[in-house]
Order: sequence, then C-alpha cells, then structure tokens
Amino acid sequence: MEDNLGLAKEVRLWVAQNPGRRFAAHTLDTELGVYTARAKNNRWKILTRLQDEGLIEPYGGSYRVIYNSSTEIDYLNASEDDILDFKWTFGIQNYALLMPKNIAIVFGAKDAGKTALLLDTTRRNQDKHIIHFWSSEMGALELKRRLQRFDDNGIIPLNEWKFKPMERSFDFQDVVALYPDDIHIIDFLEIHTDFAEVGKPIFEIWNKLRKGVAIIALQKNPGASLPRGGTGALEKARIAISLDKGEASIVVGKNWAKEDVNPVGQKWNFKLVGGCKFIMM
Repeated sequence: MEDNLGLAKEVRLWVAQNPGRRFAAHTLDTELGVYTARAKNNRWKILTRLQDEGLIEPYGGSYRVIYNSSTEIDYLNASEDDILDFKWTFGIQNYALLMPKNIAIVFGAKDAGKTALLLDTTRRNQDKHIIHFWSSEMGALELKRRLQRFDDNGIIPLNEWKFKPMERSFDFQDVVALYPDDIHIIDFLEIHTDFAEVGKPIFEIWNKLRKGVAIIALQKNPGASLPRGGTGALEKARIAISLDKGEASIVVGKNWAKEDVNPVGQKWNFKLVGGCKFIMM
C-alpha cells in the first residue's frame, strides 16, 4: 500500500482492533501488505506518530498496543449464588471453591493421572455445566478408548457422556472467547521452548473468560513441586492441584470453602484403577 493517508488509516484501524497486542513491525507489514521500501518507510513514520500519541509503545524490540479501557467491578450486585456448583475428584470442592472467571491448574508428571482426573471431573459436572474438553493429544479412537474404560469399570456408559470434546493444541484464548460463560478443560497446555512464558497464554485465556472457568493441565518434571514454568504458571490460578503417581495435593487454594480450613496442603493418596477409577488409600 503506497498511499500515505490510506496506509495511516489501515495502521490505525489495525491498532484499534488489537488492544494489548505485542507485535513486530514485520508482522504489521505482512498483515497489511506493506512490501516496498517506500511503504515501509511510511509505516515507520506512522508508528512513530502513534507512539507520540500514546497509542503504542516500544516493547522489547517490538511494539505493544496500549490497552487503557477497563471494566468496573460491580461488587454490590455480586451474589454468593455465583459460586460454581462444581464437583472435583477427591472432593476438592470441600476445601477450595471455583468462582466465575477463575483459572484452575492441574499439573503432574507424565502418566500421573492428569487426563483421568480431568475426564472424571468432566463426568461429575456434565449434567450441570456446558463443558468444552480441548484435547491436544487424543484423536477420536484414543478418546473413545479412554471413555470406554469408565464404561468397563461400571462408572458411566459410553453413550451417556454429554461434554463437547474438541481437538486443539494452541491459541486456546480464541475458542474460550466464543464461549466465555462455559467450562473449558484444556488437556493440556503445551509449551515447547521458553517455559518461563507459560504465564502469558494462561493470562490470555483468563482475559477471555466472563462467567466461565478454565481448568488447564500442565506438565511438571518428575519429583518437582511446581509445573514447568515455575511460579509464573500458577500466577492466575485460584486452585492448583499437583499430581504425582498415587498422590494429589492442593498447592493453591485462594477461595476457602471453610473459613477455618486452609485448602493448601490438603493431600490424598490414591490408586488409579483401569486408568479411570480413583480409589482412596
């Protein structure tokens, strides 16, 4: 796009449609079709002008669109009825509560029982809530075999599941935005490079929630007390559950179910039978 005025309008519109976004200049060029040296020089001048106007700011070698709108918290009309009627494996709801726009984290080493716990939690709540189960690992047959285990163990027939299983492995915030008042179970959030950045996608998911909640599975290294990404992975969590083989514990519990019982440190020893049945030990 060579026309200065036209390019300026396009860039301003792009900025207005991307509040809070971090972007590099070449990303803007690609999305708006800025290819020639002349157009890129004009784009640089436009970005400088937008920076002077306080619409964008430098951000680690790139830019960030300044997002200065906010939503007032209407606490006077908040009701205790808004606490989610939500049942967990191990009866975790007796210690820590879920409220609208909450994030819960379930983290564990490989084969510690994360998917089994998430499916069991789905089963316990599918009659009360719309549950979207976003799987980054399982295809149709594998999921069927996992659910068949519940049938084989007399827990729930295969044809009585009522959740919405979907394949998804990235940008979960985009689909959460479509259903901001529902329950989203994410199995699991994959981070392949900079684990310190795990807090960013979790924040983006939280930012798209309205009355709904997101329960996010993360990996941890065997024997570790925190998920990959460390404390940053738990920054938005109102509930965080650590899973090791045969042991589950609450490591974050912000909303106490009982005023005199701290959720943090509550532990359960269990045996996972048939990949689906939690037996307390």
